[in-house]
Amino acid sequence: MLTVKECPFTGPYSNAQTKMDSQGPTVEALKRAVSRLGYTTWKGTEFTDRWPKDGAFDKGFRKWQRDEELPADGVYGQQTWKEIRAARVPAGRPNAGDYALDRYARDLIRDEWKADNVPDEEDVRAAIREFCLRAEGNEDSWHYRQIRPIDPSVEPTQSYVVSDCSGYVIQAYHWARTKTGLAVPDPAKKNYTGYGNTSDDEDGHPRVTGYYNIGTLAHYEGHVTICRRPGDASTAVFSSHGQEAGPIPVSLFYRSDLRFVVAPPLR
Repeated sequence: MLTVKECPFTGPYSNAQTKMDSQGPTVEALKRAVSRLGYTTWKGTEFTDRWPKDGAFDKGFRKWQRDEELPADGVYGQQTWKEIRAARVPAGRPNAGDYALDRYARDLIRDEWKADNVPDEEDVRAAIREFCLRAEGNEDSWHYRQIRPIDPSVEPTQSYVVSDCSGYVIQAYHWARTKTGLAVPDPAKKNYTGYGNTSDDEDGHPRVTGYYNIGTLAHYEGHVTICRRPGDASTAVFSSHGQEAGPIPVSLFYRSDLRFVVAPPLR
């Protein structure tokens, strides 16, 4: 079963004033969740992708918000999103204990968000660079440990951070995802669950030579760094968290065991 952080990944939510007359996959997903929680009596055939004003679903959704001590405004905003993604089916109902957002509903939300939030690569690269610079400037608060799962949602300037080299890459990409609000993929291909490592998950991306852009990964024997300043082999700057003294800026050839450089997708 997925943990709360994994369910369902990182978004999305709407800041619009209600979704009363809107439609789409997320509407269908929310209808399924509210029904599973017992706030409507709808069956599967009625889970359309439209949110009608003053309909049974809207009333049930607002009642659920009241019961969760949220503003009963029908708005699928950030706080409502946090509550609905963690909500469990209550005892006495079918599928008791499962997430209100079942796997089908999670897929609907995730896929619509990805389609609506295609990353602008320059924005993503700028966010990765900012993460690395802030982390390097906060080196005293970063500590090296090889643990899984790592917390992908760390802030680079927070007072205590635990990570390793491949975890640092995941955290940089996740921070860019959060910073931009765009669907930046997990470079470890684990949907930001905190799993993945250097040699098994982050090295299968397309290889690059000659020019190394922000976000590219330099792979060594059992180690990986992430580019934070673009350039060629002599001018590019990479950020490394491969030991307790880190994160630190390094050059491409700061170690003699360089294997290759890869470019994970930014969209």
